[in-house]
Amino acid sequence: MRSLRIIAIILILLGAGAVGVMMALLQQDTMYPGVHVAGTDVGGLTKSQAESKLASVAEQKARQSVTMRCEGKTFNPTLGEIGWQMPVDACMEQAYGFGREGNVLVRVRDVLSAGRKGVELHVYTFSKQMATEYLEKAAENINRLPQNARLELNAGAVQPIPEVPGLKLDIEKSRERIAEMVDAGRAEFDLVAASLPPEVTTADFKGIDGVIASYSTPYKSWERDRTYNLKIACKAINGTLIKSGEVFSYNKTVGPRLKEYGFRDALMFVDGQVEAGTGGGVCQVSTTVYNAALLSNLQILRRTHHSRPVVYAPVGRDATVAYPAIDLKFKNTTGAPIYIAASVGAKMVNVAMLGKKSDGMKIELQAVGHRVIVPAGTDRVETPGLEKPIVKEAGRAGHQVSIYRIVKEGGETVKRELISKDYYPPERRIIAIPVSKPDAQPEHQ
Repeated sequence: MRSLRIIAIILILLGAGAVGVMMALLQQDTMYPGVHVAGTDVGGLTKSQAESKLASVAEQKARQSVTMRCEGKTFNPTLGEIGWQMPVDACMEQAYGFGREGNVLVRVRDVLSAGRKGVELHVYTFSKQMATEYLEKAAENINRLPQNARLELNAGAVQPIPEVPGLKLDIEKSRERIAEMVDAGRAEFDLVAASLPPEVTTADFKGIDGVIASYSTPYKSWERDRTYNLKIACKAINGTLIKSGEVFSYNKTVGPRLKEYGFRDALMFVDGQVEAGTGGGVCQVSTTVYNAALLSNLQILRRTHHSRPVVYAPVGRDATVAYPAIDLKFKNTTGAPIYIAASVGAKMVNVAMLGKKSDGMKIELQAVGHRVIVPAGTDRVETPGLEKPIVKEAGRAGHQVSIYRIVKEGGETVKRELISKDYYPPERRIIAIPVSKPDAQPEHQ
């Protein structure tokens, strides 16, 4: 308001001649001096001239490149590629309309100011869709998942490997940054990204100083699909941190055994029979984990034995799992964190529990009352198409056994607890036989 009063006073002092000059200036049919669009002076141009010039500027400007950086990565898109748009008609109309709105004093003020200092009109826009699409593509080279800290054993010593934070490009804020920087005439600027913290850091390993216990089970490497499943399960478990008081769940850690997660079909127990099923082999990993947990003196919360003994573990020390109904769960009761190291070697599945060692404590597992149960007999099943009997199932002895865990300190037994009482039912021998023929009947004459 003060500037308008000053202009009015100046015009009065200059007299009618000055007023006439200003009125003539306001009535000219060209852009006013000092008006710029996208850095281009259009002062004194007619609408037609300005439109032609701005069309050329828009084309050239869209081909200009900018330099965008993010965490060591550099991108050099053109303004057009990141959605910069300059509607020529709208630019021309806004440039022509400058100084032509408001009362006479307002118009005089705007025109004089543009002539003296120049004025930059920002008419260009950014396509949100194009900018987003470019940034989403750039994000593929920027985003990274956080890496948890992990532990490695080096000559028996525990060596922590530090965590690595993840990174994620903030699409919305980066899009705003682009518009802001281009609007300010900047050709180089940084995009906006957020750091993603890892779930496990080296601080979480406080108290871990070595291997509490370990256990290994043999496998046949030539069974490729089964071996592949072993590796998937071990990879899911390896690096699992169980804080003091927390509960480990095998199913939660490994997840559903589905083909979409990489699991393959391999032999497994199904209703007491050996059949091919997706994820065959994961029970060997759960059994290996179970025995390592037993030897680490952890509290077993949930464990189920197979329908028949397995070849890779002693009777009574197997642990079957089936997602989601049958799980293996145990609780960390050591008072310090536990880190599970799981791997598939050349011939063995290996699981080690890393935690706070207790040199004076020793854990023993004892099988008590192991009884072999002889199969009850043989079933003969008539089967069409057979010429002679065939053994379908050889039969299998059953087993009954109790497993005790004995805790010793300084060579003395301080605790003896019953872990499980298992019964594996015997399986009868099954023989397929030809269908018996009916007795011949005498003919009637």
